[in-house]
Amino acid sequence: MGRLRPFTALLALLAAVLLPVLLPALDRPAGAAVATRPIRIMPLGDSITYGVGSPTGSSYRAALWNRLAVQAGYAIDFVGSQRSGALPDTDNEGHSGWRIDEIAANVDGWLATYQPDVVLLHIGTNDMNQNYDVGNAPARLAALVDRILADRPAATVLVAKIVPALDPAIQARINAFNAAVPPALAGKARTRLVDLSGLASSDLNDTLHPNDAGYAKMAVRWYAGLEPVLGDGRDWPLFGTSFETGDPAPTWLDSAGASVGVGGYCCGLTAAESSPRTELAHSGTSALMYSGADNSATQSYSYQRIHAVDVPLGSSSVLSYWIFPQQATGTFAGVDLQFTDGSALRDSGAVDQFGVRAHPQYQGEGGHLVVNQWNLVRVSLAGLAGRTVSRIDVGFDRPTGTGAFRGYVDDLAITDEGGAYAGVNLARGAAVTGSAPCVAAESPAKAADGIVTGNSKWCSGTAGASLQLDLGAARTVRRFVVRHAAAGGEAIGYNTRAFTIGLSTDGAAWTNAVAVTTNADGVTTHRITAATARYVRLTVTTPTQNVDGATRIYELEVDG
Repeated sequence: MGRLRPFTALLALLAAVLLPVLLPALDRPAGAAVATRPIRIMPLGDSITYGVGSPTGSSYRAALWNRLAVQAGYAIDFVGSQRSGALPDTDNEGHSGWRIDEIAANVDGWLATYQPDVVLLHIGTNDMNQNYDVGNAPARLAALVDRILADRPAATVLVAKIVPALDPAIQARINAFNAAVPPALAGKARTRLVDLSGLASSDLNDTLHPNDAGYAKMAVRWYAGLEPVLGDGRDWPLFGTSFETGDPAPTWLDSAGASVGVGGYCCGLTAAESSPRTELAHSGTSALMYSGADNSATQSYSYQRIHAVDVPLGSSSVLSYWIFPQQATGTFAGVDLQFTDGSALRDSGAVDQFGVRAHPQYQGEGGHLVVNQWNLVRVSLAGLAGRTVSRIDVGFDRPTGTGAFRGYVDDLAITDEGGAYAGVNLARGAAVTGSAPCVAAESPAKAADGIVTGNSKWCSGTAGASLQLDLGAARTVRRFVVRHAAAGGEAIGYNTRAFTIGLSTDGAAWTNAVAVTTNADGVTTHRITAATARYVRLTVTTPTQNVDGATRIYELEVDG
């Protein structure tokens, strides 16, 4: 790994950084989900941190940025003296060719300059590659962690078991090093271990460096490791799609992973279908259509492959989706998950919110899926914690009877839920009014259409802009989720700074339920004591983190 000459350059921080520090997991109450400034994260290590092996030089940082800033909605600031990659924030402290001792010799200055709240430390590959005092490498790593913690007493350090190598001799040293890392870190406060050693040979670009697929896997595991550090009561998205443009594209179209006794729906079709369509949608304009014909009265099933994924599950993970079966036969359908250990959700015994097994056959027999109506299905995956989802399918499974079937699936998500389930989003389908939009395509209705991709937002240049929802009747409200500019892919500087959310039963008398004055996050979650309201009004007092005067709201969710 070639050495890069380090340089130092002070990072131009947002003015909000000067405000008091609030590191979320340590200081915020559950459900607060409001940051006063970006969380400073230092990616620290060698050329793997810098991004060698990636065509763009983005390392794991681009995928991790997207997960943290766009999906989870955190205001984050990568910090460091190096610049590399194709992502909104290219700062890092990755130094090609450097060993643990060389990082340790320079880390004090970096920490003093950039003041990170979190350090992501992947180091040791060059010690193993150079066969440099391998036996003492774990002790050197432990001393480096101690130094970081001494310099930054309030910071948290995530320490990696390093990625594998293709050379057998180097890999033998890496195996010994990785095995010694957990005991070397034992008892250290504010330190968490992240296992990145599970990359496959196909995830490597060369002997030592990951390719983009390998870096994507690293990002997933750093993201999982950050959840208990940054987690503050909000939901933690693991995977989600509404099958809209800009959402993760299906890996497969009309592709059965396994099929018996199922043919085409009609019109000369010979096999089951599964692909996005714009004919019907729960939110937005698209949903995944599934169809086929049950041709056997004794055994019929078709499990259609949709997404190849890499999703580690935790104790609070939940699968949710909406399904619209068009015939009684079509109720024998559901989302299925395949795991890396060869098991599947359908055979796990996991159940939905009604206690019905998450198996297409039992979904049809359970009687809770109503024909020609959108039905919400939620499945707790707590009993599957520790497993990793490798594939998402939509399955049909009916042991008896015959007949054609067709339906739609939309708003599919796997999420670590930060609190008790808050109910259905009442804003979906509500009548929406609000301040004049920046342009006609950015009308108030865009804030309740269920879409955050493709610039689907309400934008208003009106001072004190407000958005009002009419839920149609008095409803019980328990939680609000506001998706600001960064949730739609815009710069965090455009995230709403200060706003209130008010409730009313008659549209005349209002009660403030939420008041936020110093937000920087892209997604804010606000749990309240259950209240009755027909009208919900969001009023913006400070629209951005800077001098821009336009309000940008990609979605206002009202859960109840």
